[in-house]
Amino acid sequence: TVMNVNHLPDFILKKLLKVIKSILPVHSIYLIAIRSHQLNSFYHFDNLETIESKDYFEITLIIICNSYVKDPKEFMEKVFSKMNKKVRLYSIHYTYNEITTRLSEGDNFLSQTLLSENVIFQEKTLVVTRYIKHPIMYKRIKKAWESRIRKAEYLISKLDTGEDISCEAAKLVLVHEAISQVCASLLWIYWEYKPSYFDLNYMVRLCQNFSRSTEIVLPKESFRSKRIYNAICHAQYNLNYKSENDISIEDGYGAHKLAYLFLEKSREEGKKRLSQLKKLHHIKETQ
Repeated sequence: TVMNVNHLPDFILKKLLKVIKSILPVHSIYLIAIRSHQLNSFYHFDNLETIESKDYFEITLIIICNSYVKDPKEFMEKVFSKMNKKVRLYSIHYTYNEITTRLSEGDNFLSQTLLSENVIFQEKTLVVTRYIKHPIMYKRIKKAWESRIRKAEYLISKLDTGEDISCEAAKLVLVHEAISQVCASLLWIYWEYKPSYFDLNYMVRLCQNFSRSTEIVLPKESFRSKRIYNAICHAQYNLNYKSENDISIEDGYGAHKLAYLFLEKSREEGKKRLSQLKKLHHIKETQ
């Protein structure tokens, strides 16, 4: 089962901070979301039964650092192994200089997330700007969202051609790119955040914090579902480095269907979100 929890067990939080600080020169860490999962395993052998349940956590953080993080994936993997695979991190990285520049110019993503109640570690307090509301801002959000959706539509339309030549590995690259564009559209319309790191699983997991449509893409329990998700995530690698194609036409079709459904559901979510934003940005601020 998955549930949203407000806090981590104290000993896990302490260890997590220690691990992060051992890898990076940290200035501040802000918590965006925690999801706690319980894995139950059941063994029956020689009339003896054992039931084990293990908790593990998925945590989304903003990490502000005194130096640039070159490879976020490597950092997240390091944290995962140092936390004995109990904590899976999805971290958004900024340098301290980048944050000060963004805050002086105004950044709606940061003004919504860098809140004092979200601080779990900080060397020095940051002065955070207010959320900027204005009809011009709304137009900007809408335009960028539409541009991402158009890109996704274009990529998916290329999968619809009924040609005789079939190349599943190439099709999956189009699926990967389409899903990636849809995720970027969701991150923009909900958080006003432009990802600087485009790993597909990472983006889907960030979107999972606010979007129900990610349930379409994320793998179900079945082996086939996990295999298709894996093939989509590693599509570029498989196309470039695998000489043998091990993706069946059925799996290719399954992946195409996922991308199409994800786009449709996300577009609905996006339109609802746009109408909320329209109201928000057209409120006349009282003096």
